[in-house]
Amino acid sequence: MKERVQRLQEKLQQQNLQALLVSHPANRQYLSGFDGSSGVLLVGQEQCFLFTDFRYREQAEQQAPHCRLAPWKDNLPQSLAPVLAETGVTQLGFEEKHLSYGLYRELSQKLKAELVPVDGLVEELRMIKDSTEIEILKRGAACLDRAYQHILKFIEPGQSEQEIALELEFYLRRMGAAGTSFRYIVASGVRGAMPHGVASEKKVARGELLTIDFGAVFNAYATDMTRTVCLGEPDPRQVEIYNTVKEAQQRAAAALKPGMTGKEADAVAREMIKEAGFEKQFGHGLGHGVGLETHELPRLSPQAETVLQPGMVVTVEPGIYIPGWGGVRIEDMILITETGAEAMTRSTRELISI
Repeated sequence: MKERVQRLQEKLQQQNLQALLVSHPANRQYLSGFDGSSGVLLVGQEQCFLFTDFRYREQAEQQAPHCRLAPWKDNLPQSLAPVLAETGVTQLGFEEKHLSYGLYRELSQKLKAELVPVDGLVEELRMIKDSTEIEILKRGAACLDRAYQHILKFIEPGQSEQEIALELEFYLRRMGAAGTSFRYIVASGVRGAMPHGVASEKKVARGELLTIDFGAVFNAYATDMTRTVCLGEPDPRQVEIYNTVKEAQQRAAAALKPGMTGKEADAVAREMIKEAGFEKQFGHGLGHGVGLETHELPRLSPQAETVLQPGMVVTVEPGIYIPGWGGVRIEDMILITETGAEAMTRSTRELISI
């Protein structure tokens, strides 16, 4: 944690910014280790202060020993003011995408420091995972593989999508998950045409494709995986579309390497799906970073210019979605290595008939 703060302090010096107010919970946890539901960090060029109220003081002392625990007054402006005066900070950066307008107005009215909007400073640090983060993510990904094997034995026609989602959550909780990464997507039949078709009361039926997108949080880090299966024997069109998505997913995953941009990675899968005649049915990006948040930097999309680097963890999840028919998506978590890429989720990508 201390090294992460030091890297951020180097960025502040490079940008001639005296201090940064870190209000986004994931960024605060990344830099401090503190995971309470209330608190902010003030990172100066030489010091790091953690502000939280009485409820979390003992927790903060244990989780963030490298941060100075600042006295909490009635509100954040009153708490910040004496620390800014003590440290001589007259220019305060804030995370423009995470600080509410109401709090911004309050700070601007009650603090003497100039408020400077900042975007992405901590998120850029979070893109490259260290060895500890990678190990946590690998263990979490292995749990998803085991959960997938479990749910294949559980699914039966007549069950609701919600029943399947609940069983997945229970299984992962029993394996030590702190919670789900997001609302599980369990979309059967025509509902598979909705990329984010969260589990509903609909009953799954024979002859339908079933897309399951699930993940869980282990040691504060999210995981994410998608598979599509068929209840019964698939028909020729289901096989055609499934194999198109599978080939696009495998080609893109195999192509990932350091030096490639997110835009170039996306194009590998997108070009193949376009050649197969389904260009308009693939309407989202190829993938996203995974870490303390399920969706974080870097992005793999037609607009993404970020260059992939070793230590980044991304998803590769092309899909085809046809209204009135259904859809197919296959997703894996992938680690960018020094020489290429390594799959973290390893469940079979072959079409399974249940």
